Amino acid sequence: MCATVLIALSANARTQDAPAAKARTVEVAFTSHDGYPMRGKLTLPTTGGPFAVVVYVQAAEGMTVDMKRPIGTSTFNYFDLYREKLPEMGVGFFSYEGRGVTMGDAPPRYETIDRAVYNTSTLDNKVSDALSAVTAVLKQKGVDAGKIFLMGASEGTLLAAEAAARAPDKVTGGLVLYAVLSSTLKDMLKFQAADGPFMVINSVFDTDKDGKTSKAEYDADARKNRALGLQATPFETLDADKDGAFTQADFRTLRQPLVNTIEADNYDGIYAWLKQTAVVDLPTGWLKDHFAHPAMWSFLSQLEIPVGLFHGTADNLTPIEGTKNLEAQAKRAGKSNLEFHYFDGLDHSLGVGAWFARGTLPAGHVAIFEFIKAKTR
Repeated sequence: MCATVLIALSANARTQDAPAAKARTVEVAFTSHDGYPMRGKLTLPTTGGPFAVVVYVQAAEGMTVDMKRPIGTSTFNYFDLYREKLPEMGVGFFSYEGRGVTMGDAPPRYETIDRAVYNTSTLDNKVSDALSAVTAVLKQKGVDAGKIFLMGASEGTLLAAEAAARAPDKVTGGLVLYAVLSSTLKDMLKFQAADGPFMVINSVFDTDKDGKTSKAEYDADARKNRALGLQATPFETLDADKDGAFTQADFRTLRQPLVNTIEADNYDGIYAWLKQTAVVDLPTGWLKDHFAHPAMWSFLSQLEIPVGLFHGTADNLTPIEGTKNLEAQAKRAGKSNLEFHYFDGLDHSLGVGAWFARGTLPAGHVAIFEFIKAKTR
């Protein structure tokens, strides 16, 4: 779920072929405001220009410039989707390493972390890093300084919004935010403690799609998918209110102690839970930093540039209801520059795995590319 103002730009850049046929990628070295070396990759079309550029903002766990991941017996680079699709539209793409995060050889994340540097990844520094990346991009040939976009997912949505609010003279094109961290991390963690897991469990057993699981559905286990850690759990344990159905209210009751831990800012207890459930490494002090941070609306409310917000109904990590609350706030404030898009059945990634597995672009990313195309036309 997790972007420095002035930078020193390296004079040397190594060029390589990009996945898209009519684009080229150049590696760009730059330095953070507090002296750490950073590295990015800028992909631009080979003809025409100058070009709008989309800069992908770091997320909570820190990312490499490629985001290499395993798929079956092979691997893929997550950012290849944007390096291929955006240049086809006449738009550039830039990704950069998180602090202390470099490419590695070991699956599943193919990264190496320098813990001492990584621990400097405060929210403030990550916002500054995003702006350092923008500054690095603006120094490259062929870039349209009037059309710089930031893209972020999960925590990156909050960082992108803050970066745009902090430097409206640099982030001139707009924002693309998906899997939106719509209020604060504290709210998101409470959702992840109860309602998010219920969505996942119920989706396995609720064959009649009525939003709850009956004992008959649970016992039938139609998808033969008790691999959610429930193999030995009797239905009666899940049915907290004993009304014959496993519901969202039941799971909220069962997870209330964890929700109370989050509500009480019990950092040790929260980290203990995250250590069991999270698959990423987090910087030291991450929770305390987030719990003191302003909410998303405090930044979105300052913006005049176009902002597209994209959210799937099956997102079990950031609630779609929070994004709908943002939409209501935007309407009340008369903020017509904010556009909201919702997608049935799409998860936290907006179903992007379908692209790498089958070459099928999911509706959420179709809408994202259409938004960028419209705003760069």
